[in-house]
Amino acid sequence: MSARDVLVHALRVYYADSRDPNGLVDKLIAKYDAERSVNETLATARGAAADMFEVEAGERRPMWRVIYTDSESATGVALVCTAEGDADEHRVIVTDDGSGEPVRDEQGVYDCCPGTQFETYSTVLAAYLVELLNADVEAGEQP
Repeated sequence: MSARDVLVHALRVYYADSRDPNGLVDKLIAKYDAERSVNETLATARGAAADMFEVEAGERRPMWRVIYTDSESATGVALVCTAEGDADEHRVIVTDDGSGEPVRDEQGVYDCCPGTQFETYSTVLAAYLVELLNADVEAGEQP
């Protein structure tokens, strides 16, 4: 017996009417089926993306960052670059925060960075998508 069959039976017993004249059980089951379909599609998409990221970045759930694109605005999204040592090609820049301390350019894209990146044309959307993509990682979501 499937989980769906158990759910249907439990609802019919709970409502004490296997005929369900108001169609409430059928409506609840239709909602369950729709949500299950969306969740299965999302899980399939997460799994496919995780497979791609493993090849591209060496891990199934990499972190994301906002990047500056050709538009010279922080409207792009890319995988966090994990290059270290001599392989790290990120420029060191001086910030305008008043400290005068040089820092690694985390919003730039260099040859050492994984190739997965995309343009959103919106600083708000880019920031939102980075938070959303990193939420899976921080929540420990598995494909």
